[in-house]
Amino acid sequence: MTLTADTITAERLEELLADQSIPVVHRTLWLLLWEGEVPVLELLSLDVGDVALDSFGERATALLSELIGDRDAGPLFSVGSRSLSWEEAVQAASDQGHGIHAFRTGGKRSRQP
Repeated sequence: MTLTADTITAERLEELLADQSIPVVHRTLWLLLWEGEVPVLELLSLDVGDVALDSFGERATALLSELIGDRDAGPLFSVGSRSLSWEEAVQAASDQGHGIHAFRTGGKRSRQP
């Protein structure tokens, strides 16, 4: 069993987002979890057509644009021709020493006054 951090600091998020060795699919997921209130499984179920890029901030738009590329259909969070799985999302976060829900809770804490 691997113990993971239950929250992430803004500084740690910045490190992870800047790490080009981490696939864009995970960095984008983590940023959207940080910035919003959408649960992981809801994000993982989105299709490319569900996303209006003009409704996101600059950094999220840049990552989403990189993630989507020239696709106009299919799963938003894709690995090859298939959807990113829950297990893969959890494992990628764990590989960085964090639980997948830590991104959402860290963002929520950073937005509190």
